[in-house]
Amino acid sequence: MAKTILVAIDLLEDDRIHRMVKDIQFLARKADHYFHFVTVMPNLRSLEAYGLDCDSPSVIEKKHQAVILLTEKLAHCVQQQFQLPKEQYQCHALIGTPNYNILELANKMDVDTIVIGSSSRNRHNILLGSTADYIVNNTNCSVLVIR
Repeated sequence: MAKTILVAIDLLEDDRIHRMVKDIQFLARKADHYFHFVTVMPNLRSLEAYGLDCDSPSVIEKKHQAVILLTEKLAHCVQQQFQLPKEQYQCHALIGTPNYNILELANKMDVDTIVIGSSSRNRHNILLGSTADYIVNNTNCSVLVIR
């Protein structure tokens, strides 16, 4: 049975990405598993943090350019870190609130499982970070949280 898996990647969290590699490679051993990698940049003010240079004066063009550059950056990360066959995955980049955008894409792609990293930084989310906590509590599909 084919399985569709959404993997949420925070490109600003190298340690979290490294912790996900072995689990994703394990899941990828089944050739019928298909992956949708997604990264979400919170807003256009985050361009510099992501190392993106969008020189368009138009906000709409800048957003479009940022999504293209962010998708390329994610694709490079997936190729370098996860080393999956290109026919086994697709990359998506979005701009907005991570938890809502991840769930929206998961629903759109009708995924079976969401894989997300977590690194809780406050005492209110002891077990999960806020995005992972939101995903776990607001989806109907399985969620694999990697710490």
